[in-house]
Amino acid sequence: MAIAELAVETRTETGKGIARRLRRQGKIPAVRYGSQCPQTMYAVDRMAVERLLVENAGALVALNVDGKGVEDELLSIIKDTQIDPVTGWLIHVDFYGVRYGEPIQVELPVVLEGKPVGVAEGGLLQPVRRTLEVKCLPRQIPENIVIDVTNLGIGDAIHVNDLDIEGLEFIAPVNFTIVTVQNVSGGAEVTDEGEEELEEVEAPVE
Repeated sequence: MAIAELAVETRTETGKGIARRLRRQGKIPAVRYGSQCPQTMYAVDRMAVERLLVENAGALVALNVDGKGVEDELLSIIKDTQIDPVTGWLIHVDFYGVRYGEPIQVELPVVLEGKPVGVAEGGLLQPVRRTLEVKCLPRQIPENIVIDVTNLGIGDAIHVNDLDIEGLEFIAPVNFTIVTVQNVSGGAEVTDEGEEELEEVEAPVE
């Protein structure tokens, strides 16, 4: 995964007044925290963060503080954002500090690759999970999780425990379904938990 660079400025003032003043300047308040780093407050250009979220969603972010250059100790991920419900503008961002040698937990998009044989036979490809939680080293975070669905026949499915990708530990409380090929004529529907829900059949009235 590429590492994006973002310029930030150190700030010491807090409160609604400083937040309003920053927003008039086209900036927003930000904070960086983590298990291995002290909490630090910043100001950052709002449009720069919004552009980062669009072009490099989920990317590692190297913070350039006060124009002093990028340091490994300031590597971060965007942990949370706040949006103004009226304007729709970004008004606050949280950075979570990470270290190159320590695993972190991130959410990655799922990309399905190939045309299932079951689709050629009349089935329907049914994605169940669009993202997956993984734990890995910062430098080993992929852009996405690519899953080959070519060999899936009608009724077949891929579960999280079927995945084996070097360097990635999948965070899953149960062996849930990620993708399946359904029979379009009906029968069973796969839920988000990977369980099957049978079609209800009305009993004949005697």
